[in-house]
Amino acid sequence: MLPTARLMQQLSWHTKVIPEILDALHSREHGLTKEEATGRLKEYGPNKLPEGKVDGLPVIFLRQFQSPLIYILLAASMIVFAMGETIDGSIILAVLLFNAIVGTIQEGKAQNTLRALKKFVETKATVLREGKELIVSDSEVVSGDIIILQEGEKVPADARIIIATNLKIDEAALTGESKPVHKISDILERADLPTVEQKNMIFKGTHVLVGNGRAIVVATGSETVIGKISKEIAAIDTEIPLKTNIRHL
Repeated sequence: MLPTARLMQQLSWHTKVIPEILDALHSREHGLTKEEATGRLKEYGPNKLPEGKVDGLPVIFLRQFQSPLIYILLAASMIVFAMGETIDGSIILAVLLFNAIVGTIQEGKAQNTLRALKKFVETKATVLREGKELIVSDSEVVSGDIIILQEGEKVPADARIIIATNLKIDEAALTGESKPVHKISDILERADLPTVEQKNMIFKGTHVLVGNGRAIVVATGSETVIGKISKEIAAIDTEIPLKTNIRHL
């Protein structure tokens, strides 16, 4: 049985020696067996980013009006129109329409960002199973897998480096830093190191620019760094400004 997701987050993999990591993940330097990999895939799910519900623009636009506050303002505009105050009624409707458009744009951008993240990390991976190199979809990579790192490939999951030969990774997708990061296999003593300083770790969605290496997967899917970013984006509050302002009042 693998450690729980919460416990795995607390293990500070960059501070552990490789034998300790192999033991914690019930793996070996020659990789998992096919049966072990299949079992973990069934138990923990595919190595994919969280699937959020994707709606079309018409649905998103109509959703901006689903609020008691908006209903009250719509009713008020109808009353104003009935009283013959066309200009005032039109102003209320114009404000509602403007805020609905703003809300639609905000929510649409959030959905587009999620799609871009998912498309960006889709790739193939080379894993070592039973001592043999296999090319699999990155969605089939599981914790405990030994992955082979080669120049020009994307990193399929978060992993602790076992071997690094002149290994340089482009982590711009995560950190915004365009300078390649030189990776090592040595342990790092500080448990509280931020992601950008964990030189013996590699992360899903980044690129191998130069060199090659080998690493053991410690996190997949939504438990990866980019998976957590994806969840944060999905949780962004896209409430339209009018609702927010009225709530404050």
